[in-house]
Amino acid sequence: MINMGMTCILAVQQYSLMNQALINALLSSVVEHKVLTSTSNSLEALITEISELKPDVVLLGEAMPLAAKDTLAHLLMCFPELRLIVVSEDTNWLHIFHKKDILLTRQSDLLDIVYFRETGPSPGSSTA
Repeated sequence: MINMGMTCILAVQQYSLMNQALINALLSSVVEHKVLTSTSNSLEALITEISELKPDVVLLGEAMPLAAKDTLAHLLMCFPELRLIVVSEDTNWLHIFHKKDILLTRQSDLLDIVYFRETGPSPGSSTA
């Protein structure tokens, strides 16, 4: 059982250096969280796993078939409060679905995203 106030992150396994680096950054954070790994390789299996584990965040690699836009849209329709983070293997971009794309410039940027901290104004937003 996950403690209230603890962020649960489900990392869908992809054996890449970038994905492992992000998981290590999360594990070294001082914020209380739980990182679970998934071996789901189909949308149905991932939906079942999300339903059972109820993670706050799902971390996927961009090259994975589960990171296709139609799959991500389906996941967000099934779980509207879920944050989906898709990691680009070629650049340091994280695609945050249902929020915004953010360029990582430091490790704390990732932690701000995962733990709901404000990362600054969205492109095109006004401060008036």
